[in-house]
Amino acid sequence: MTHAPPPRRPSPPETPSPTYVPRPHGPSGYAPAGRPADAARFLRTVLRVDGVSTAVTGAALIAAVVPLTTLTGMPRPFAVAFGIFQLCGAAGLLWIARHPVPRPPLVRAVVAVNAVSAVACAVLALGGVLPLTGFGVVFLLFGALIVSVYAVLEWAGLRRARGAGGTGRAR
Repeated sequence: MTHAPPPRRPSPPETPSPTYVPRPHGPSGYAPAGRPADAARFLRTVLRVDGVSTAVTGAALIAAVVPLTTLTGMPRPFAVAFGIFQLCGAAGLLWIARHPVPRPPLVRAVVAVNAVSAVACAVLALGGVLPLTGFGVVFLLFGALIVSVYAVLEWAGLRRARGAGGTGRAR
C-alpha cells in the first residue's frame, strides 16, 4: 500500500513581498496585505485603549473617592460601586482584546454595554437623580461622550473586520 505525502503549505517568498503578509488563520497562511490583519489589529487596539482608560477611571474613582465625591457631588457608595463596575469592565475588555481576532458576539456585547453606559451617564447627569455639582454634571456628560466614541469605534472595527473577512457577521 502506497501512502501519498501530506499536502505541504506553500513556502513564504524568499524576499518579503509588500503584497502578502502572514495571517493567523486560513489554509494558505497568506492573505492580501492589510485586510484581515489590519482590521483585527484596529479592533484590538480600540478595545485595549477602552480597557486601559476604563481601568484608570475606575481606579481613580476608588482611590480618590473623597476629593472626587466632594468635587462631583456623587455619593461615596455610588462612586465606589461605579469604580468597581469599571474595573470589572476593564478586565473584560482587556480579556477580549487579547484574542488575535476578537469574537463578534463579545464585541457586540461591548458595544451594547458602552451604549447603555453612555445613556445611563447622561440620564444621571441631567435627570436630577444624584445631587451633582456643576462639575459632576460635566464629569458624567464627558464620560457619556467618551463611552459613546468607544462604542462607535468598536462597532466600526467590527464592521471593518467583517468586510475584511476577519470576524464574521457584524449584525
